[in-house]
Amino acid sequence: MKQLGMFILSVGLGAAISAGTAVAGDDVVVDSDVTKVESELAKKVKAQKITVEQAKEMGLNRAETYEVTSTVSVDNLELQLAEKLKDSIMPYYSIEYNDPTSDDEAYRAMVTEYFGKVE
Repeated sequence: MKQLGMFILSVGLGAAISAGTAVAGDDVVVDSDVTKVESELAKKVKAQKITVEQAKEMGLNRAETYEVTSTVSVDNLELQLAEKLKDSIMPYYSIEYNDPTSDDEAYRAMVTEYFGKVE
């Protein structure tokens, strides 16, 4: 499967570079992976995904921050994220993925959960 991924990555390399998309090795979460993961999470999780900037603008309080890691695949990372977030009672969350220039051997996501302003 990794060979197929490398073939697809190699074939799409020229298009990705011309489109300005980050191209990285198999061990990182790139733009197309992020779109797929977030689309699947939206189907499985009740909480609303927001950006860190939106959380600040909305005056939200940070409830918890944790890292989710998969050494298997981006799909496995999405499954782990869904498991963590589907049981959460927090109404909002944000996700920051590992840097595409990382030489790490794992797919990583830093999740922060938020709750509303305390009046």
